[in-house]
Amino acid sequence: MTKQIVMLLSNAYRPDPRVQREARGLTEAGYQVTIICWDRCAELPQNERDGQINIIRVTDVISSYGSGWRQLFYLPRFWRKAIKLARKLKPDVVHCHDLDTLYAGWQLKKQTNCALIYDAHEHYPALMSLYLPQFMTHALVKWERWLRQHAEITITASSILCDEFTKPPPTYTLGNYPEIDDFLQVHDEDALALRRTWGVNPDTLLVAYIGGFSRNRLLLPLIETAVSLPHVQFHLWGDGQQRKDVETAVSQHPNTHYHGWLPYKDLPLHFRAVDIIYYCLRQDYPGAIYNAPNTLPQAMAAARPIIASDIGDLGRMVGNTNCGILLSTTTPDTIAAAIRQLEPAAIREKLGKNGRFAAQQTYNAHTTQQQLIQIYQDLTGIPS
Repeated sequence: MTKQIVMLLSNAYRPDPRVQREARGLTEAGYQVTIICWDRCAELPQNERDGQINIIRVTDVISSYGSGWRQLFYLPRFWRKAIKLARKLKPDVVHCHDLDTLYAGWQLKKQTNCALIYDAHEHYPALMSLYLPQFMTHALVKWERWLRQHAEITITASSILCDEFTKPPPTYTLGNYPEIDDFLQVHDEDALALRRTWGVNPDTLLVAYIGGFSRNRLLLPLIETAVSLPHVQFHLWGDGQQRKDVETAVSQHPNTHYHGWLPYKDLPLHFRAVDIIYYCLRQDYPGAIYNAPNTLPQAMAAARPIIASDIGDLGRMVGNTNCGILLSTTTPDTIAAAIRQLEPAAIREKLGKNGRFAAQQTYNAHTTQQQLIQIYQDLTGIPS
């Protein structure tokens, strides 16, 4: 009999790249996967299919992102509705993506006797320190510790967070790595054609940020760097809390541009069409050490060098693979100095090749999918 997996997710699954990769890998291995997620703005269909994955969205609990402690008025309502929907599916495993779904997963385990997996995409209490008072983040640390002991397995995206989860249950690291073939199939002619639509010729150096605009990202220093490097183009894709600030900042410089949100399917071509990827975090952000971004392995897969913060998993991966330049402090001056180091095409090509080789060998979705399938088989047996 096919094993039923219910994944709980507190975003709308547009899709969420990590969740999609895991769910696809499990369906290909023979599991039946349903994602119950929270569409806070009621923008997407309530029921949908993503290949073999079933999507059920809770659309009648209206809220917003980044609302801090006010989310306490809405999150329990999402839990109740998600639990009701999941019970009907009689899951063998409930797979909770991040701490804000783990309570609902624990309740499902008690009510249906299913196995429980906690998938920590990031250090959730540290992330919430951007939005919540300190006493609340301290409470989240204790709550996570208590809830986690009820899980059979913990999965993390960060190797450093995995190191800190020393007490049971067993913990494994599965990084946020892309489908390498999606990047290998991009043709340089298509990348050059895309550059032309932006008005950027092949000889102009193009630095890009592609990702979320959460408060822990140092986006404004990158834009300010444009003043000292007028011959360089700076382009940003993304959305989030800093969007208005980004839009205001780019309007002040002729060589900076904001393009809005970039769909996941367009990432491989866009990463290949730029010359340098930028990804730096606030050093005073408590979660920076645990940050395991999608952006870095995507840059590696695209054979593009990265300028990144020398901290946590980010610094560890860049340093181990020699695929970019690490900054201990991030200011317009240090960013400009790193860009100048990368101006020679031969240096960019060398670092890009280093990154792609590492992506092909280790940092790719196939590797993590095989790890996840093995975890599930050890937990539940063969899926069917």
